[in-house]
Amino acid sequence: MATLGKTRPVDTDQAATDPSSSALEPSILLLADISGYTRFLEAVEEAHPEMAQPGGAIAPAYQVLSSMLDTVMARIAPSFSLLQVEGDALFARASGPQVKGDGANFIALIRSAYQAFRLQAQYAMDQFRHDCQACVMLPSLELKFVAHHGIVVPQTVAGRQQLAGPTVNLAHRLLKNSITARTGLNAYLFVTDAAVDALGLTAAFGMPYSESYPDTGTVSGVLLALETTKYRSR
Repeated sequence: MATLGKTRPVDTDQAATDPSSSALEPSILLLADISGYTRFLEAVEEAHPEMAQPGGAIAPAYQVLSSMLDTVMARIAPSFSLLQVEGDALFARASGPQVKGDGANFIALIRSAYQAFRLQAQYAMDQFRHDCQACVMLPSLELKFVAHHGIVVPQTVAGRQQLAGPTVNLAHRLLKNSITARTGLNAYLFVTDAAVDALGLTAAFGMPYSESYPDTGTVSGVLLALETTKYRSR
């Protein structure tokens, strides 16, 4: 399995007491988000109303989704350290110096994580062999990645280290995009130009792509398909 370098997990106790942890740091931010997650959980409640009652058993679907996120995180670690699980998404970070110029391994790592995600979905289908309207949706769940690079601001809140700043805000904003509508892709990696430069990638690994937002303007980068669906248009 490809790794980019050794990134130690965040030590929140040290972050709270070590003044150096408050320094501005260049980082690669990576978000891995499961598409179709909300509709899937809605289908679970519709198929198993008894499980939505107080005291009811937890639907196996929740364990399936947890295992899928665990699988993805296992593939991107130790190159990236997990900062937060955000519902259906993982928010992870690698420091700039550790991944600088290591683009080939980064792409291999993302492809490996996506393949593991797909295998885990199939494994769940084989294990549960349940044909309710929710479980048959498992193969339709997809995984998208967004990578961005910039200066982040470490801050400690309630004893836990978090990251703040425009770089963090933009990385999250990029999850709300029109990639699927414009290209037909459901599984992809979008790497901003800033991250492309930091990783030492060339545009040849994917196709040029940009998103525009009222408050941040146009964000350009490179888009890589992780599924077999062909591009419809830009």
